[in-house]
Amino acid sequence: MLLLLQTLLLSAGVTVAVRNQGLEGIDNLIVFGDSFSDQGRLSWFTDRQEAPPTGTFIHPSNKTASGGHSWPYFASQALKATVYNYAVGGATCTNKLAPRKSPPPKTPFPSVAEYQVPAFQNDTEWKNESTGTNTLYEDDDGEPTRRPENTVYALWIGTNDLGLDGFLTDSQWKRQKPNATVARDFTDCVWGIFDALYDAGGRHFVLFNLIPLERTPLYAAPRRGGAAQTDFWMAKLEHNTTAVEHRMREATAAANVAFEYGAPFHLLVRRRWPGATFALLDAHRLLAGLMDGDDNDKKKRARFEKPAAGPREWYFRCAGDGEFHCKPDKRPLASFMW
Repeated sequence: MLLLLQTLLLSAGVTVAVRNQGLEGIDNLIVFGDSFSDQGRLSWFTDRQEAPPTGTFIHPSNKTASGGHSWPYFASQALKATVYNYAVGGATCTNKLAPRKSPPPKTPFPSVAEYQVPAFQNDTEWKNESTGTNTLYEDDDGEPTRRPENTVYALWIGTNDLGLDGFLTDSQWKRQKPNATVARDFTDCVWGIFDALYDAGGRHFVLFNLIPLERTPLYAAPRRGGAAQTDFWMAKLEHNTTAVEHRMREATAAANVAFEYGAPFHLLVRRRWPGATFALLDAHRLLAGLMDGDDNDKKKRARFEKPAAGPREWYFRCAGDGEFHCKPDKRPLASFMW
C-alpha cells in the first residue's frame, strides 16, 4: 500500500474520528498492526536478528512495505503527536490462531497479542538506568506523558490472518483451534487486544477495518487484474483463482461486519471498556471508493501526482520467480495504489 492510501487514510478518517470522540489534545498515538502501519520495527528484527530492547524508540523510516512513509507518520504530522509504533510487517493478531513464519531464521512473525502488546507493556514499566525515569513515557521530572485523556491507541490487523498461511489456506486447521472461524475467533483476538490496552490505561481506541483484499494483486483472479504469480505466492495458478477471490471477499466481509456491530455492542451494551471511546475507520469503503472512482473521492484523488495509475496496476512488475526480476514503473510511486 503506497503513499496514496496512507495519506488518504489520514485525511478521511483518523483525525476526524478521534476529534468526534471529544479529544481536545492528542499528544501520543500508539500503533499496533502489520505492514500497513510498520515504520521500521520489522527492519530492526531482520537487520539485527533480535527484538528491539525494552525502552527503544523506533524512529519512523520511509523504507517500509509501502515504498514510503506509512500512515502513522502523516498522522503524527497532522496531530502534532508522538507516535509509538509497535506494528510489525507480516504480523497476525495471534500466533495461536494463524502463525506465520518469517524469512530466515524462520521464527514466527511478532504478532500483536504475543509480542506487540507485551512490548508496549514492558516499555511502560521500563526505567532508564541513567535517569531513573521512563524516558519513553515520562518527562524529565518523572511525570507521565501518556495519560488516558491525551493518548489514542490504533490497531490495524487482519490482512495476514485472513490470507496465505492463515484462513485462506486453512492453516488454522493445523494449529490449536481446528474449528476456528473469522467472525468469532479472529475478532475475539481483536477485542482481546483492546482489553489489554484498556487495562494498561487506554481509553481512546481506533480500529481500522479490512480493505477489499479480493481486489489486491495477490488475491484477485488474473482475469480481473490480479497477478498470475508473486514472490509471496508462486503457485497461485495451481488454484482456482476465482474461488480464491470469492473466499477472500467472504472472509473480509465477515470480519468487517463483526467489527461494525461488535464494537458498539462491546462498548455500549456489554460495557466491556467503561469510560472508553471507540472509532471504527472504514478503510474498506475508502479504498473501494477510490478503486471504483466514486465522485466523493475525486477531490482526494486530485491531490496526488499525475498520471494516476489504474486500480489494477501496481508499481513493480515481476517477470520471473524472484524479486530480482521485478522492475519499477516509470510513473511516480505515489500514483499507485499497490
